[in-house]
Amino acid sequence: MKALNSKNQSILSARLEVANSLYERMKGLMGRKNFSEGQALLIKRSGNSIHTFFMNFPIDLVFIDKRGQVRWVKENVKPWRVVFAPIFVQTDCLELPSGMINKTHTQVGDHIHVEA
Repeated sequence: MKALNSKNQSILSARLEVANSLYERMKGLMGRKNFSEGQALLIKRSGNSIHTFFMNFPIDLVFIDKRGQVRWVKENVKPWRVVFAPIFVQTDCLELPSGMINKTHTQVGDHIHVEA
């Protein structure tokens, strides 16, 4: 799967994984040794919070509503943090390697398209 920013045609991830189940959402990226450019994890129904406990690297976060619109972004979130997005709608969260938000110029209002 891939994740694309439809507004500027940038590729956020060429190797997108999706976390649908409660277990997959809770585990997320915990325990992984690395997370490199091209990889991403889409956490379905994450609400407005994410944790980075037991992670070994910083990540970028893109909170996306059910239409694929970017509602909030947070760059370079360090391990052992809890992030609460100041939004009040159900969202999915796209977790990216740190630096990808800046590299792809992704911002609030952009549209993220996920394709198989």
